[in-house]
Amino acid sequence: MNKYFVLISLLGALFSSAVAYTLQRSISEVRKHAEFQQHWSCYTAVDAKVRKERVTGGMLPLVVFDGETKPVNVKTRMDLSNVPALSVAVLHNGKLDWSAAWGQLRAGGADTDCGSLFQAGSIAKPVTLLAALRMKSAGLIDFDENIDKYLSSYRLPVGLQSKANPVTFRNLLSHTAGIARGGYAGYAQNESIPTDQQIVRGEDPSNSRKVEVVSVPGTSLAYSGGGYTVIEIALQDQQHKSFDEIMREWLLFPVGMKQADFAMPLPDSSYLHTAHGHQIDGTVIPGGWNNYPEQAAAGLWATATDLAMFLLEIHKGYEGKSSLFTQVSIREMLSSPVDNHAYGFRLIGEGNMVFITHYGGTEGYRAGITLNLKTGDGAVFLANSNNGANLGEEFFNSVSRTYEWPVFREKRVQRVNQPVAVLQSLAGTYVFPSQGWTASVLNERDSLTLVFPAGNRLPLVMFPIQGKPLEFAHETGVIANFSGEGTDMKIHLFGQTGQRQAIFD
Repeated sequence: MNKYFVLISLLGALFSSAVAYTLQRSISEVRKHAEFQQHWSCYTAVDAKVRKERVTGGMLPLVVFDGETKPVNVKTRMDLSNVPALSVAVLHNGKLDWSAAWGQLRAGGADTDCGSLFQAGSIAKPVTLLAALRMKSAGLIDFDENIDKYLSSYRLPVGLQSKANPVTFRNLLSHTAGIARGGYAGYAQNESIPTDQQIVRGEDPSNSRKVEVVSVPGTSLAYSGGGYTVIEIALQDQQHKSFDEIMREWLLFPVGMKQADFAMPLPDSSYLHTAHGHQIDGTVIPGGWNNYPEQAAAGLWATATDLAMFLLEIHKGYEGKSSLFTQVSIREMLSSPVDNHAYGFRLIGEGNMVFITHYGGTEGYRAGITLNLKTGDGAVFLANSNNGANLGEEFFNSVSRTYEWPVFREKRVQRVNQPVAVLQSLAGTYVFPSQGWTASVLNERDSLTLVFPAGNRLPLVMFPIQGKPLEFAHETGVIANFSGEGTDMKIHLFGQTGQRQAIFD
């Protein structure tokens, strides 16, 4: 046979194989993309349409003025709150009832969908907790051993811990390890990122305080991000893996949190579907978001559907129907609350209507999750604005009214008239010495304008309401009341008391 004919035949076969391979790969990539897009699609159960419409069309502010405030749709409340994007999920009877997303990834940018990633802030903590519970059940860690047993790259400095009262996984996870309170500010995109060890030691380039045991472990509750960074180091030292690898293996993948990630920094491949954080005035966070190397405390990226899957698996565990979490571990987690907190979860409600609830907030983002372990009802919100907390609470309240929960409801008030002279008598500058706050109160005809603290928040127009003498309310849930007179006038706000220092004419 002619050697050139053989060569041509061989090249033809190779070319055909290459074309076939390329075509097959293209088909495969198209299928993967289609599956990925399908995963991003929002979901509504067959019988959930009416419930969804009631929730999304019945939004109310946190304070409702009887006879005046009317319900509006979600998008209207987003515009009024200056929140560019909101992503939510609702659970009913132990199943995902529906999910939805509104707005833009950044003001004026691409639309948000149910596959958009948001920073979930401190919701990283309960996710870390549940991963640790799985490791405990597998016999890898002992919650009651001295944490020093698991630390090799770092040692807790000597403080008020002792042999009788050591720092352990249990008290670190439950915020009772005696470690100083505090959260994390994050790092701008152009800033150097410290290691975990630099963070807990308070060494440059860390911007947080040194981790220290300032009270006897096991004796008091003190919400501590630093304690969770110690956990992060201990798990990495014990497993010899990065924290994001550990979390993918022990929680994210098994639970079905398909897009959630603890990677730091976020991979470039995620940028196109990531919501950018926004300040109160609508300004985008430089670079889109801050980085949080304190992953266990604040480093979770997630979708609302991811967090819904997380809550549903906890509910399954409580019911004894989870292959991941034992019923014993879930029930033990909630058996000994301290000040209505259990391992960082707030316990809201009573009897069979207790909702385990956790909130998260990083610069430019707010998040919340809640779940009734008995009924399997719950909800999730993710917002890309520092204004997002109030909007998220409004969403929880609307879900509560629709699904007839006994918790999460707006405050209803009756507006009253106050003479101009009374309003003017309250004007002035008020100082909160313990907190270092300064608030200005201005007389504005039939209302007061509160600028708090020192102009760092948008002015709030407060209207007089029925109730305590000289009580005022804003629709965002801010309630203020006054007592005394003249230079002895005081303002009571956010559970704190400010003393008037200057009187406005």
